[in-house]
Amino acid sequence: MTIKHVAAAILGLACISAAEAPQNYRLYSGPDVTSDPVILSVYDRALDKCTVEASTPPRGTVYHASYYYNAALRACLYRQGFVDRGADAFPTNSLF
Repeated sequence: MTIKHVAAAILGLACISAAEAPQNYRLYSGPDVTSDPVILSVYDRALDKCTVEASTPPRGTVYHASYYYNAALRACLYRQGFVDRGADAFPTNSLF
């Protein structure tokens, strides 16, 4: 039973999309980040803040290529008001 849990956790973390691409994000209200230069500048400031937060060990990790870092970065951007697109956030939906 624990092998199934470990395998599910590994597969879940392996399917996290690239967290920093602004094309993958939109606001809660719907417009894409790249649709407006003002929204893009707000996203860049939020990304700077969240990169620092995701790089600290209590919330993230110093290894920027790890899935744990991507998950912490996506969580921080979500708290800042930027939502990852559904199909791009979890590619397992298209596989299963």
